[in-house]
Amino acid sequence: MLIGYLGVQPEDHCNRFKGRGYIIPMTRKLLMHVGPVTIDYDVLVAGLRGDVGFTSQEFIDVMSFSLKFLRKLVGADESYQPFIIPGSGTAAMEGVVSTLRRGDKVLVVSNGVFGDRWKALLNRYPVAVDVLKANPGDYVKPEEVEKAVEDEKYTMVTMTHVETSTGVREPVGEVAKRIRDKVELIVVDGVSSVGAEVVKMKDYQVDVYLTASQKALGIPPGAGLLVLSERAVSRLSDESVAGYFLNLKNWLDVMRNLEVSKGSYFATLPVHLVFMMAKAFELIEREGLENRIKRHERVAQGIRTGLESMGVDIVAKRPEAYSNTVTGVLLKKANPADVLKEVVTEGVELAPGVHPALAGKYFRIGHMGWVTPNDAIATLAVLERVLKRLGEPINLGEGVRAAQLSFS
Repeated sequence: MLIGYLGVQPEDHCNRFKGRGYIIPMTRKLLMHVGPVTIDYDVLVAGLRGDVGFTSQEFIDVMSFSLKFLRKLVGADESYQPFIIPGSGTAAMEGVVSTLRRGDKVLVVSNGVFGDRWKALLNRYPVAVDVLKANPGDYVKPEEVEKAVEDEKYTMVTMTHVETSTGVREPVGEVAKRIRDKVELIVVDGVSSVGAEVVKMKDYQVDVYLTASQKALGIPPGAGLLVLSERAVSRLSDESVAGYFLNLKNWLDVMRNLEVSKGSYFATLPVHLVFMMAKAFELIEREGLENRIKRHERVAQGIRTGLESMGVDIVAKRPEAYSNTVTGVLLKKANPADVLKEVVTEGVELAPGVHPALAGKYFRIGHMGWVTPNDAIATLAVLERVLKRLGEPINLGEGVRAAQLSFS
């Protein structure tokens, strides 16, 4: 009865392989999505607790730990201020508006849909916005950004470390080095990078790094995370053009108090999610951040090696821009929507393509969080079978073989 109540019918627990005439139980699914991602069971269980208030000592303790660990994740020291707020990556992006004042000018460096989101977001406020765009699958070159800030005076430059819509990685460290003395604030959207890519906020001299719980950190959705430099914190004032709930000035004392184990309140934090976050951070610490990044890199390389040997193309056009977290896959014949439907019947969920310039031409594989080489092999095997059935010209078996060799 519970299954029906939840809107899931008993037959949904079985899927039929088309043309095979047999049914297999499908109670498990491999989520190779771009977020949310598969969640470690220990992380999920950490949130299963009742009667926990936001002023309880146990919550204050996990919040304090999580704020401190967030600095480590982005390569910042104690002079940087971490924030954990309710919401998502977009909420964290909107929180950045807290550092802007009327008439400020922002340069958006965009490699795709989520880079463009900065423009849509900032256009709601009384600030000026220019956009420097790359072609689909490419990235804006550091010298292009440098020239733009030399030609025009900007208060802020925003970048997307990994563009989730294409899987393209921007060389944010090099860009920041070139423009550091030419702009007041450098902001990096690390939603699809933090926890899986090398991030050195202090070394890069970035003023704001932001991310979200549900991506490479392997936590359920529900929290936006930011770390601000002293320069960025100094911009939090009543002169800000920000609203109320996502105005970081209203959260600043709360974060500072909680970090030193003192209860504080502005609005209700996602209490149970923070328990899951603390457990995820504990597991990341146990694995070692450097090891975690290497694991992501290894899995990503295995998947791309497999795809290329299979005979399909990757959206990212330059190997130096391949990310550790997302790979866009271009198809020659098969319909990507059909591919997504078919792979789900075989126990793997992938992500649709969202870049309008590539509509109907590609899908995405997410490989972040708790992902392993075994997950990569399973994904490639399912893709080979499905693409072959749908008439995509591929080298059947070569993708799995190439990935196995890369992992050996």
